[in-house]
Amino acid sequence: MAKIGKDDQKKIKDIFQEKLSNEVNILFFADDTNCEYCNDTKELLTELAALDDRINLKTYMLGGEEAERLGIDRAPATIFVDKEGNDLSVHFYGIPSGYEFNTLIEDIIDISNNSPDLPEDIIESVKEIEDDVLLQVFITPTCPYCPRAVRIAHQMSMVNPRIRGEMIEAIEFRELSEKYNVSGVPKTVINNGAAEQVGAVPAQVILDKINQAIS
Repeated sequence: MAKIGKDDQKKIKDIFQEKLSNEVNILFFADDTNCEYCNDTKELLTELAALDDRINLKTYMLGGEEAERLGIDRAPATIFVDKEGNDLSVHFYGIPSGYEFNTLIEDIIDISNNSPDLPEDIIESVKEIEDDVLLQVFITPTCPYCPRAVRIAHQMSMVNPRIRGEMIEAIEFRELSEKYNVSGVPKTVINNGAAEQVGAVPAQVILDKINQAIS
């Protein structure tokens, strides 16, 4: 059974036809030993990539050379790379389903056009960050507010390669959720707990938290 319904496939195909400019390269990492949602995620991505020739999808396994090169240590993992295979720091850990499916679509469009949808003053401030920043946004697929938080993290990653934005499905990665005391979503954890923010908030709030974490 298809993961994306026929009506939705047509809508998405039309959106891609209208809005995509450049090719988008997606890498999917699976684990054949302990990964409940790996097959579902792979099927979803395969169906999505089939809707437009400009979307390139490759599949790898954890523990392999490509996973080691990119530092991918958990699955299912979906990441974007440039045409040379360099990590664009836009990551999904867990199946991008429910409300997060729209996040995936919007990320594809932004990366294709190299145009993250952030206010210009935020973009300029994010570009000035010289420290490495890890934004881990814990979500659940049924959370309607979570995509906003994930999108901000991913958009900041698109602006500044020193920032890595990760969507983390809280239920799939319970140990990580417990480590950071995730009791409500979305929750953005910055630099392994140096700062954090619960809820979907404006980009400026996340920027302030980043500056707090690296100061």
